[in-house]
Amino acid sequence: MTDVAAPLRAPRPTPARRIEKRTRHLEVVDAAARKRERRARIGVRLAIVGVVAAVLVVVGFRVIMTEGQLELERLDHKTAAEQQQYERMLLLYSQRTAPQAIVARARGIGMVPATTQRYLSAPGMPTGRAANDGSGDVAAARERDWKKVKKHLDAQP
Repeated sequence: MTDVAAPLRAPRPTPARRIEKRTRHLEVVDAAARKRERRARIGVRLAIVGVVAAVLVVVGFRVIMTEGQLELERLDHKTAAEQQQYERMLLLYSQRTAPQAIVARARGIGMVPATTQRYLSAPGMPTGRAANDGSGDVAAARERDWKKVKKHLDAQP
């Protein structure tokens, strides 16, 4: 039989040396410390979410305020334009209702100035100078009318 030599192997380190050289990667977990760390992480996340939400709310309010300001400016411009239009129309009305303009339009349609003046009166109305100054027939007529109406007014509460 032939002798077979066993393969050469490197010597194994002793377990005691191995433990001495390497640090332990496992530790005893403290349950209370783990809960504190978890709460802290949740708190930081909530704070970040809160800050982001606050920034978004502020940006939203700024957008709404800016839109409102733009609407106010648009309304100011529209109001100014309408005010100018009103003033132009008022000037045009004043020009068209001026006595000179009325006379000019009357001549334009063929009317001629009157040679005499004549006043018309409605039936039952006083005429002449007494109608203007409140004396004479008009004053007596008003007194009679007042007496007729006063009876009816006294009867009401």
